[in-house]
Amino acid sequence: MTHYALSELLIVLAGIGAARACISQGHKAATLGILFFSGAAALGVVRFGLDRDGSLIVLLADLHSLAGTLGGTAAMTALVYDLLARRVSATHWAGSPLQRRYMFAVSLALAFAVAFPVLIVPLFAIWSLLFIILATRSAELFQLPPAQVFALSALMLFNVLLFRKAAWLSPEVSWHVFHVLTAVWLAGLGYVLARPLPASQHA
Repeated sequence: MTHYALSELLIVLAGIGAARACISQGHKAATLGILFFSGAAALGVVRFGLDRDGSLIVLLADLHSLAGTLGGTAAMTALVYDLLARRVSATHWAGSPLQRRYMFAVSLALAFAVAFPVLIVPLFAIWSLLFIILATRSAELFQLPPAQVFALSALMLFNVLLFRKAAWLSPEVSWHVFHVLTAVWLAGLGYVLARPLPASQHA
């Protein structure tokens, strides 16, 4: 089972690289979102990479699953926050009605996700779609072609729908394809989101 840790480690490394690129430009919310994904993968590295008799795999199973699902949803809310914030100046975003409404919506959504785990996947999909729409509409801010931004931002949702626990693939292949594409997506986020903010927008 140790091989399962390898593609998880790839996510950790890609996420660390992307997070470092984002924080170097002052993108704190994007950094937080990326680290949520890396943190879930780090649990997978420990769960499978350090296990010797199967006990660690069982012990960390629920925590690993929760980190990947609820943590992934929380990560997407942070990424959407980042895009909303960079579309307006810090003066207009910090403490604004839009910021407060967004944080209320996130708090409510995550509370419902904790209370009703069946909602985690739909909420992940909703925030993923918001992220894709906002990222594509922000292509000019990134100084990148909209089609390129769309492809990179949509890769994760495409990956979840097509490869996560895919019945048409063996569990091993599904696992590694999903995690490799997640690592590629995180590296893409580092490329797209680690763009310098105008001086007036740093916060």
